[in-house]
Amino acid sequence: MADHASPNRPLPESLTRFLSDPASQVIPLQAHAFPRLDKPETNKRRPSPPNRAMRIFLAWALAYNVLGFAIIVLLWRSLG
Repeated sequence: MADHASPNRPLPESLTRFLSDPASQVIPLQAHAFPRLDKPETNKRRPSPPNRAMRIFLAWALAYNVLGFAIIVLLWRSLG
């Protein structure tokens, strides 16, 4: 079903602002945008230990998978 009103409706400016002259709108990359590879970073901070929420989530995921596997095993045994 064709919509006769849509070809007459102009596109929003956010979609068409780069169509007139896209080359002039390009933002040049800054010199510090990418780190230098020849000099290693000297980060003195120790890595943070895994937080409590991550440990709880991993324990929940493990329990969920073990329970699901146990249910599948019980169903498999009941078939045979």
